[in-house]
Amino acid sequence: MLISISTPTISVADKQFLMAALEQLSVDVCVVCIGDGVYAPTIESLFFEELTDHLKEESPLNLAFVDSDASARGAKLPEQAMSITSREFAALSAKNTHWVTL
Repeated sequence: MLISISTPTISVADKQFLMAALEQLSVDVCVVCIGDGVYAPTIESLFFEELTDHLKEESPLNLAFVDSDASARGAKLPEQAMSITSREFAALSAKNTHWVTL
């Protein structure tokens, strides 16, 4: 499942959805911050820290951001987030049949 975050803040319902989706060990979940969503890990840093700590035991958080979006906005992302190109995001999009945009 591909979850893309396109807004800088995340609602309580979206946080609950993210936590539930990432707790499903049988599902490969990738979270990608796109557009203004590249600000979310900074603005929602406490939530992302809790999420990362909670998932460490089960599986690491697969968090990425589109590098061109982050550099265009001057966003700084956490160390656990990996930088991907637009081409890599397109490949992830093609690979995942289930998408959710927050």
